[in-house]
Amino acid sequence: MAFFRVIPNITIMAPKDFEELHQMMDFAMALKKPVTIRYPRGGEDDIKFKKHSKIFLGKSEKIKDGNDVTIIAIGKMVARAVKIAQNLENSNIHAEVINARFLKPFDVNYVTKSIKKTRFVITIEDGTLIGGLGTEVKELLVNNRMKNVKIKSFGYPDKFIKHGSVQELEKIYGLDEKNIESYIKYNYNKKIEKNVEKK
Repeated sequence: MAFFRVIPNITIMAPKDFEELHQMMDFAMALKKPVTIRYPRGGEDDIKFKKHSKIFLGKSEKIKDGNDVTIIAIGKMVARAVKIAQNLENSNIHAEVINARFLKPFDVNYVTKSIKKTRFVITIEDGTLIGGLGTEVKELLVNNRMKNVKIKSFGYPDKFIKHGSVQELEKIYGLDEKNIESYIKYNYNKKIEKNVEKK
């Protein structure tokens, strides 16, 4: 996706599941402009999404409401974001989960609104960090001069990736559910401690 992002006037999408892939194919045909739809190897996650809202150009989809941390994911990583958010509820951490849907054009308005609410944002993508979703959100923060926002991007580094199963590679590069969840818990608790100290 990062490779195509530099091309002017192109639309870049990635579906959360097969049903959304069907929606995106129909949307792309109707758009009558250059479109790239990226889908990963392997099948769907075991999470079954009950809701598939209509696709509008450059609009994300809010999967879950929350006030403590914003988790923005794209493609198959949306299912992982939902699992993480569900687990965080057990620690009384309420995550807002956003299915980006589009890498380009990106939903600047809604994402900005969510980040202003939580001041803590996580991006998850199964692609390169350089030029991908993480870069897009960091550019948003800079362009909007948003300060005092903690951001962490999970994706693949700028290097040749080893061969292996998807699960093996995700664990090696920190994209597994447990690692992301642990990072959020640790940093959210640190944020709470700082706020208590200020009082």
